[in-house]
Amino acid sequence: MVRNNRVFDNVALRLKFPRLFDLAVNKERTVEEMMRLGWEVGGGAWEWTRRLLAWEEESVGECSAMLLNVVLQETSTDTWRWLLDPIHGYSVRGTYHFLTTLGAGVDRSLVDDIWHRFIPSKVSLFVWCLLRDRLPTKNNLARRRVIQATDTACTAACGELETASHLFLGCDIYISLWLLVLHWLGISSVLHGELRYHFLQFTHMAGLPRLSHLYLRIIWFASVWVIWKERNNRVFNNVALNPSALLRAGNEPS
Repeated sequence: MVRNNRVFDNVALRLKFPRLFDLAVNKERTVEEMMRLGWEVGGGAWEWTRRLLAWEEESVGECSAMLLNVVLQETSTDTWRWLLDPIHGYSVRGTYHFLTTLGAGVDRSLVDDIWHRFIPSKVSLFVWCLLRDRLPTKNNLARRRVIQATDTACTAACGELETASHLFLGCDIYISLWLLVLHWLGISSVLHGELRYHFLQFTHMAGLPRLSHLYLRIIWFASVWVIWKERNNRVFNNVALNPSALLRAGNEPS
């Protein structure tokens, strides 16, 4: 998909065609690269993570028709534009202000819950990345063109796309771990399927005293940490543990 600095009617292409942007294999291509590869319908510029539905193909046609009217100037270079400050460009101060002021209703509580002196900093940083979908899962690696789009299957060999939500909450192997954790705690619950709400639900179990929230948070952190270590063990060492062994691993110091 064309970089989001190309706008039409003051709307970035990634916002005008969000589904196409999500499905695009190469999201970092410049306008010049797209034109060179061919951005007509069926052109080489269009690469997708899966086969498009009929209405998605219609969106490609609409986007392609818009791009065919673009005339590139040889004397102008394709550049990035920092949307938070188009005049002065990127600054650490501006980025910090953006991160600490927008979306504070949800993110502030998550930030407060992630960092604690009883939790190793490396684990807190890992969870911070997890809740923002910044881990190098296979779908993220494919989006950054580190691996091929055809190599994004879950490491547990379940046949599904490896996303953070699937890996930690949707894969049968790791769902079993969560069930064992709940059984170990003596809790019966149906947990949320979205990572942020799963975290909030698990660490603020209704009916349990407030003092237990920290311990539940530590257990949640240990569980996702063990899942990620097991995932990497499968990828790099070709070794797999069963859910019971993972539960025991979660009780051992990292």
